[in-house]
Amino acid sequence: MRALRLAALKTEAAWWMTRIHLSNMNIWPVFMGWAVADPSPDPWPLVWLAGYVAAAGGALFIVNDILDADGDQITAPYLPLPSGLLTVREAWAAAAGYFAVALGALFIACGGVARTGLALALTIAAVVFSMAYSTVKDEGVVASFVVSVPQTIPAVVGWYLAGGQHPWWLVGVLAYLLIACVSNNILAALRDVDLDPVVGNMTVPVRIGATRAFQLAARVATLAFVPIVILAAVVPGGWWGLAVAAPAALIMSLCYRRTLAAFGEPGRGRLRRMADMRLFKFGEYVRHTALAAVFSVPVALSAGVVMQATLYFGGFVYALRVIRGGIRRDLATAGAATDSPAGTGPPAPLPAAPADSSKAVRS
Repeated sequence: MRALRLAALKTEAAWWMTRIHLSNMNIWPVFMGWAVADPSPDPWPLVWLAGYVAAAGGALFIVNDILDADGDQITAPYLPLPSGLLTVREAWAAAAGYFAVALGALFIACGGVARTGLALALTIAAVVFSMAYSTVKDEGVVASFVVSVPQTIPAVVGWYLAGGQHPWWLVGVLAYLLIACVSNNILAALRDVDLDPVVGNMTVPVRIGATRAFQLAARVATLAFVPIVILAAVVPGGWWGLAVAAPAALIMSLCYRRTLAAFGEPGRGRLRRMADMRLFKFGEYVRHTALAAVFSVPVALSAGVVMQATLYFGGFVYALRVIRGGIRRDLATAGAATDSPAGTGPPAPLPAAPADSSKAVRS
């Protein structure tokens, strides 16, 4: 039973390495691309395709953690690798397992070998760009573009599997995703602006300062409304997208000055900076819903509610189990019980999770 307990805790640590609850920026393109070609889809292929993207994206998160393990010793020492919950070999095995799950879900969603082949080729391209990000992550806007390309590929796969109708509408969706992802990546880097210089990460916020970086991200985020307006004008019934985009723009504009002022304060730490951006990020989330609503209101609303709930509740449990050390405490207790004949040995000392830092995520 103790061995099973340890295995279960390690499996849980590997699960949280995937940050699947933060996969909304990866999964939204599936719904957007599919809705372009089929606004009233059969839900099950769409669900399997979303599962494929979530599992593949989770595997890439694990790979990113492996490649960034040295820097995480400083910026996020409580993560599974720097805290010793998992070894690098175990992390690679977990990544391989999630890739295998992703491929299985993709095969079911495609319903055949031929269609799976093209989708798999696009998946490989996404993996190449994702791994290239670790090489160019200090190259400013270039890095933001490189990390944005993989997040457009699920839209292409969804559009292809849904029948490939209206290719020019898909071009508009891809333009939106590239713009939105560049802004999102700058915001993600802003969360670590206090600690990135310590580990030598020369991100855009480190180079130009947090205040100017947020201004840049906000301008790019505003530019993402342009494809929504254009698509709403050419897609029949697309005005629903404008109806949803209006409150998104209002939310982002109302919180802009307060968020900008917060980034003018040095040394706030990552968790506080994440809180500073929460309302602005929610406005972005509503904007994603607006883009999907241009093509299908039911798809936009159902996807929006499910992913927002996953984001909220998943983030709550992640904080308890990873950031606040729940898995580490359970592992220490299980390890002490295994080593002690009476099962009463004290838990091993735990690495402290800093109150103001966390792992950078790009979703």
